Amino acid sequence: MKYLLIIFFIFTYFSAPAQNYTLPDGEYMDTTSNNTTTCKDHDTYYYQVGGKYPKSSSTLLKEVQLFLQVNHEVYTGSGYITFRFQIDCEGKMMQKVQVLQTDNSYLVSHFNKTLVNELFTFLKSLDKWKIVKAKNGETFPYRAFLTFKINNGKVINIIP
Repeated sequence: MKYLLIIFFIFTYFSAPAQNYTLPDGEYMDTTSNNTTTCKDHDTYYYQVGGKYPKSSSTLLKEVQLFLQVNHEVYTGSGYITFRFQIDCEGKMMQKVQVLQTDNSYLVSHFNKTLVNELFTFLKSLDKWKIVKAKNGETFPYRAFLTFKINNGKVINIIP
């Protein structure tokens, strides 16, 4: 019961709808939050900095499956939904989250909008992103992604 209340709190707290928009380089979801980062150069970011979320993929998989059960929705489709985003120097997810949706053959596809929004809501609830520091102690932003593997409307894996 305790976990159900926690999930309900997370769902209601983070369930603000996202603004979706399409640009020439892809589809994006915006958290409608402001970039109030204190990072010196928040327009520059890095890859391959060991910024994976600190929970294991199997733990996140269990959490997202419980999260999706709250609404009792039934979804269809198989493939991958990937969210690509930037984590600022304070360990917070920034606006302009790119959404990539493919079928099992990695061809462009689109899933039920409600499912995508629910997964995005779950993503926004993740607030323990690593703060990446250089040897001199300076912090900097980095790119991260989270992919949900979907089979017959159910999340069966999380990558990485």
